[in-house]
Amino acid sequence: MVPTIIVKHGQTPKLQHGQQIKFPAALNTTEGEWDEKKRKYVYRWGTRICFLVGIERVYLVEGTTYSATAPVIEQLPAPTPAPSPTTKVRTGTFTTLAGGLEAFLLTDFYSLGVGSLGSFGTAGALPAGIPTDAERGYLRSGIFCYATAPLMGDAVLYGRSVEGFVTAHRAGGKKVQSASAVLTGYHQIDGTVSAEAEAIRFVGTTDDGIGVDQRILVEGKRILIDVELANRSPAELIDLRYMRLIDFDQPGAYETVNEIVERGRARATMAGDRVLLVGSDDPRATIGLAIAVPPTLDPYAIKALPVGTKRKGDDSIHIVFDIGTLAIGASTRFRIVIDGSAIAS
Repeated sequence: MVPTIIVKHGQTPKLQHGQQIKFPAALNTTEGEWDEKKRKYVYRWGTRICFLVGIERVYLVEGTTYSATAPVIEQLPAPTPAPSPTTKVRTGTFTTLAGGLEAFLLTDFYSLGVGSLGSFGTAGALPAGIPTDAERGYLRSGIFCYATAPLMGDAVLYGRSVEGFVTAHRAGGKKVQSASAVLTGYHQIDGTVSAEAEAIRFVGTTDDGIGVDQRILVEGKRILIDVELANRSPAELIDLRYMRLIDFDQPGAYETVNEIVERGRARATMAGDRVLLVGSDDPRATIGLAIAVPPTLDPYAIKALPVGTKRKGDDSIHIVFDIGTLAIGASTRFRIVIDGSAIAS
């Protein structure tokens, strides 16, 4: 059994993964304060301090004894991709036994991973050299803001890996739904993911003939999801809806404060005051909230919430587009934006 470390003022104990550490008094906070000069996390009890390497947070065990669940590795400066004279974005596809054909998109701020059927979050590890939240054990990726200090955790993989999209319409008095949320087990929209020069693209078709064409690209700290739905069925699509759902979270806390700030836009304030905005300027878009696990995949069950609604919990944000009737052969387009401008880099 690994012995408990006894902390003394001004020291830097060598804390191993899973080892317990005892302080002379209760900590002011279990979140480490990053010291850029020493490249260590500072922990305080009263006016006294100690330093820990690679431990962003500790967890109370009993009394003044704490434990760390993060691996103990040196906190290195965030890597920056080499500048390119022709493009600000690097994209690519890769194949693994766990995920099949998946894709990544890398900028100087985001490392995005998109699964085989178009939802954020890969099932397989990204290729070597593409940043992931490896400090906390993730070689996969969803939405990882890697150019932050202290390091921001992957906003999708910590959110119970709940991210995806749903199409729905009514036929013969019944709801017909198809969901693509691979990491939650839904593979109902067949298609293929690919890498373009500056975007990740997914093209697929539902069993009932709805064509789905999605491109994910990045402008600065804004992730743009451009969606086109096409009616390839032999009949009109009645009460057609598209829904995108996402559960934002950060390490150590599944509770996020989600607030409706506009008719079609919500603010997610995660642990560590990490803020992402998500929504659309399209007038057909509304925002609702639902318990994240198990995910709610029925767009008709998500009700638009009034501006100012604020809820703290393990919820997912649902952006619902009420398309109405789509004629045979017709198509419609809209854009979803995930905005990380409030995140310091």
